[in-house]
Amino acid sequence: MKLEQAIRNRRSIRKFSDDKVDEKIINAILESGIWAPSACNHQEWKFIIIDNKKLMNRIIDLGGSVVISAAPIGILVLYKNQTDNLEYNDHIQSASACIQNMLLKSHSLGLGSCWICQLPNKNDLRGLLHIPHHYDPIAYIALGYPSDEPKPHKRNDDVEQLVSYNNYNFKVGEKGFLKINARRIFRRFYFKLPLFIKKAIRSKIEKKYVKKFE
Repeated sequence: MKLEQAIRNRRSIRKFSDDKVDEKIINAILESGIWAPSACNHQEWKFIIIDNKKLMNRIIDLGGSVVISAAPIGILVLYKNQTDNLEYNDHIQSASACIQNMLLKSHSLGLGSCWICQLPNKNDLRGLLHIPHHYDPIAYIALGYPSDEPKPHKRNDDVEQLVSYNNYNFKVGEKGFLKINARRIFRRFYFKLPLFIKKAIRSKIEKKYVKKFE
Protein backbone atom coordinates (compact mmCIF):
# COMPACT_ATOMS: atom_id res chain seq x y z
CA MET A 1 0.00 0.00 0.00
CA LYS A 2 1.37 3.42 -0.95
CA LEU A 3 1.83 6.01 1.79
CA GLU A 4 -0.65 8.48 0.27
CA GLN A 5 -3.28 5.76 0.03
CA ALA A 6 -2.77 4.80 3.67
CA ILE A 7 -3.00 8.42 4.82
CA ARG A 8 -6.20 9.17 2.89
CA ASN A 9 -8.05 5.89 3.48
CA ARG A 10 -7.22 5.24 7.12
CA ARG A 11 -10.01 6.08 9.52
CA SER A 12 -10.99 5.30 13.10
CA ILE A 13 -12.71 1.93 13.52
CA ARG A 14 -15.06 1.25 16.40
CA LYS A 15 -16.62 -2.06 15.36
CA PHE A 16 -14.37 -5.10 15.22
CA SER A 17 -14.64 -8.80 14.45
CA ASP A 18 -13.60 -11.38 17.05
CA ASP A 19 -10.62 -12.51 14.95
CA LYS A 20 -7.39 -12.49 16.90
CA VAL A 21 -4.40 -10.45 15.82
CA ASP A 22 -1.21 -12.46 15.42
CA GLU A 23 1.69 -11.52 17.67
CA LYS A 24 3.97 -11.04 14.66
CA ILE A 25 1.57 -8.45 13.26
CA ILE A 26 1.45 -6.63 16.60
CA ASN A 27 5.25 -6.56 16.70
CA ALA A 28 5.37 -5.20 13.14
CA ILE A 29 3.03 -2.39 14.20
CA LEU A 30 5.15 -1.60 17.26
CA GLU A 31 8.29 -1.67 15.10
CA SER A 32 6.79 1.01 12.86
CA GLY A 33 5.93 3.05 15.93
CA ILE A 34 9.44 3.17 17.34
CA TRP A 35 10.80 4.60 14.08
CA ALA A 36 8.85 7.81 14.69
CA PRO A 37 10.70 11.03 15.55
CA SER A 38 11.03 11.84 19.25
CA ALA A 39 12.21 14.92 21.15
CA CYS A 40 16.03 14.92 21.26
CA ASN A 41 15.79 11.35 19.90
CA HIS A 42 15.21 10.02 23.42
CA GLN A 43 12.75 7.31 22.24
CA GLU A 44 11.24 6.97 25.71
CA TRP A 45 8.06 5.13 24.70
CA LYS A 46 6.77 1.97 26.32
CA PHE A 47 3.78 -0.22 25.36
CA ILE A 48 1.36 -2.29 27.42
CA ILE A 49 -0.53 -4.88 25.37
CA ILE A 50 -4.02 -5.52 26.75
CA ASP A 51 -5.91 -8.60 25.59
CA ASN A 52 -7.80 -9.45 28.79
CA LYS A 53 -11.50 -8.53 28.54
CA LYS A 54 -11.92 -8.24 32.30
CA LEU A 55 -9.08 -5.74 32.39
CA MET A 56 -10.57 -3.82 29.46
CA ASN A 57 -13.89 -3.60 31.29
CA ARG A 58 -12.11 -2.46 34.43
CA ILE A 59 -10.55 0.40 32.46
CA ILE A 60 -14.01 1.28 31.13
CA ASP A 61 -15.49 1.18 34.64
CA LEU A 62 -12.87 3.69 35.77
CA GLY A 63 -13.85 6.11 33.00
CA GLY A 64 -12.46 4.71 29.75
CA SER A 65 -14.25 4.65 26.39
CA VAL A 66 -16.60 1.74 25.68
CA VAL A 67 -14.77 1.25 22.37
CA ILE A 68 -11.95 -0.35 24.37
CA SER A 69 -13.89 -3.57 24.87
CA ALA A 70 -15.08 -3.67 21.25
CA ALA A 71 -11.60 -4.60 20.00
CA PRO A 72 -9.87 -7.93 20.69
CA ILE A 73 -6.65 -6.23 21.68
CA GLY A 74 -5.39 -2.83 22.78
CA ILE A 75 -2.06 -1.07 23.05
CA LEU A 76 -1.60 1.49 25.81
CA VAL A 77 1.17 3.88 24.79
CA LEU A 78 3.29 5.35 27.59
CA TYR A 79 6.01 7.99 27.46
CA LYS A 80 8.50 9.18 30.04
CA ASN A 81 7.27 12.48 31.48
CA GLN A 82 10.62 13.77 32.75
CA THR A 83 10.97 16.61 30.27
CA ASP A 84 12.08 20.20 30.81
CA ASN A 85 9.83 21.39 27.97
CA LEU A 86 6.48 21.51 29.72
CA GLU A 87 5.49 24.53 27.65
CA TYR A 88 5.08 22.32 24.59
CA ASN A 89 4.84 18.89 26.25
CA ASP A 90 7.38 17.32 23.93
CA HIS A 91 6.84 13.91 25.53
CA ILE A 92 3.23 13.94 24.33
CA GLN A 93 4.30 15.05 20.87
CA SER A 94 6.85 12.23 20.69
CA ALA A 95 4.31 9.60 21.71
CA SER A 96 1.77 11.02 19.25
CA ALA A 97 4.19 10.66 16.34
CA CYS A 98 4.70 7.03 17.37
CA ILE A 99 0.95 6.44 17.55
CA GLN A 100 0.33 7.86 14.07
CA ASN A 101 2.97 5.53 12.61
CA MET A 102 1.23 2.61 14.30
CA LEU A 103 -2.19 3.58 12.96
CA LEU A 104 -0.90 3.86 9.40
CA LYS A 105 0.93 0.53 9.66
CA SER A 106 -2.19 -1.14 11.06
CA HIS A 107 -4.25 0.14 8.15
CA SER A 108 -1.66 -1.04 5.63
CA LEU A 109 -1.94 -4.56 7.12
CA GLY A 110 -5.72 -4.63 6.82
CA LEU A 111 -6.44 -3.92 10.48
CA GLY A 112 -8.68 -1.30 12.00
CA SER A 113 -7.64 0.93 14.87
CA CYS A 114 -8.97 3.71 17.04
CA TRP A 115 -6.88 6.31 18.88
CA ILE A 116 -8.54 6.66 22.30
CA CYS A 117 -7.87 9.46 24.75
CA GLN A 118 -11.03 8.96 26.80
CA LEU A 119 -9.24 7.12 29.58
CA PRO A 120 -9.44 7.02 33.38
CA ASN A 121 -7.60 9.48 35.57
CA LYS A 122 -3.87 8.86 35.05
CA ASN A 123 -3.26 7.93 38.68
CA ASP A 124 -6.09 5.38 38.56
CA LEU A 125 -4.59 3.88 35.42
CA ARG A 126 -1.13 3.83 37.01
CA GLY A 127 -2.49 1.97 40.01
CA LEU A 128 -4.40 -0.54 37.90
CA LEU A 129 -1.50 -1.36 35.58
CA HIS A 130 1.42 -0.71 37.95
CA ILE A 131 2.79 2.14 35.82
CA PRO A 132 5.61 4.09 37.55
CA HIS A 133 5.08 7.79 38.25
CA HIS A 134 7.72 8.91 35.74
CA TYR A 135 5.73 7.46 32.82
CA ASP A 136 2.48 8.95 31.53
CA PRO A 137 -0.29 7.01 29.79
CA ILE A 138 -0.71 8.97 26.55
CA ALA A 139 -3.37 7.07 24.59
CA TYR A 140 -4.92 3.66 24.03
CA ILE A 141 -5.05 2.09 20.56
CA ALA A 142 -7.99 -0.27 20.05
CA LEU A 143 -6.86 -2.80 17.46
CA GLY A 144 -8.47 -5.56 15.43
CA TYR A 145 -10.02 -6.51 12.11
CA PRO A 146 -12.95 -4.28 11.10
CA SER A 147 -16.35 -5.96 11.17
CA ASP A 148 -17.53 -3.68 8.32
CA GLU A 149 -15.87 -1.99 5.39
CA PRO A 150 -15.02 1.57 6.54
CA LYS A 151 -16.59 4.34 4.47
CA PRO A 152 -14.63 7.30 3.10
CA HIS A 153 -14.74 10.40 5.23
CA LYS A 154 -13.89 13.74 3.64
CA ARG A 155 -12.01 16.54 5.39
CA ASN A 156 -13.86 19.54 6.79
CA ASP A 157 -11.73 22.06 4.92
CA ASP A 158 -9.43 22.34 1.93
CA VAL A 159 -5.77 23.11 2.60
CA GLU A 160 -6.17 26.63 1.20
CA GLN A 161 -8.66 27.42 3.98
CA LEU A 162 -6.19 26.35 6.67
CA VAL A 163 -3.02 28.18 5.62
CA SER A 164 -1.78 31.65 6.45
CA TYR A 165 1.73 33.03 5.86
CA ASN A 166 3.79 34.81 8.52
CA ASN A 167 0.89 35.61 10.88
CA TYR A 168 -2.51 34.38 12.00
CA ASN A 169 -4.89 35.68 9.37
CA PHE A 170 -8.07 33.66 9.77
CA LYS A 171 -11.59 34.90 10.32
CA VAL A 172 -12.53 32.32 12.90
CA GLY A 173 -14.52 33.22 16.00
CA GLU A 174 -14.23 31.44 19.34
CA LYS A 175 -17.24 29.21 19.88
CA GLY A 176 -18.38 26.84 22.56
CA PHE A 177 -16.18 28.28 25.35
CA LEU A 178 -18.77 27.83 28.10
CA LYS A 179 -19.76 24.36 26.88
CA ILE A 180 -16.16 23.14 26.83
CA ASN A 181 -15.47 24.47 30.32
CA ALA A 182 -18.64 22.86 31.65
CA ARG A 183 -17.53 19.51 30.19
CA ARG A 184 -14.07 19.93 31.73
CA ILE A 185 -15.63 20.46 35.15
CA PHE A 186 -17.95 17.49 34.68
CA ARG A 187 -15.03 15.28 33.62
CA ARG A 188 -13.04 16.15 36.77
CA PHE A 189 -16.11 15.52 38.91
CA TYR A 190 -16.83 12.19 37.20
CA PHE A 191 -13.30 10.87 37.80
CA LYS A 192 -13.66 11.53 41.53
CA LEU A 193 -16.88 9.53 41.88
CA PRO A 194 -16.75 6.14 43.63
CA LEU A 195 -16.53 3.21 41.24
CA PHE A 196 -20.01 1.86 42.04
CA ILE A 197 -21.57 5.22 41.08
CA LYS A 198 -19.56 5.38 37.83
CA LYS A 199 -20.79 1.92 36.89
CA ALA A 200 -24.38 2.80 37.79
CA ILE A 201 -24.52 5.91 35.60
CA ARG A 202 -22.19 4.75 32.80
CA SER A 203 -24.94 3.82 30.33
CA LYS A 204 -26.56 7.24 30.70
CA ILE A 205 -23.20 8.98 30.26
CA GLU A 206 -22.48 6.96 27.13
CA LYS A 207 -25.90 7.75 25.66
CA LYS A 208 -25.49 11.49 26.21
CA TYR A 209 -21.78 12.10 25.61
CA VAL A 210 -20.30 9.30 23.51
CA LYS A 211 -20.41 10.30 19.84
CA LYS A 212 -22.06 7.79 17.53
CA PHE A 213 -20.12 6.76 14.42
CA GLU A 214 -20.95 4.72 11.34
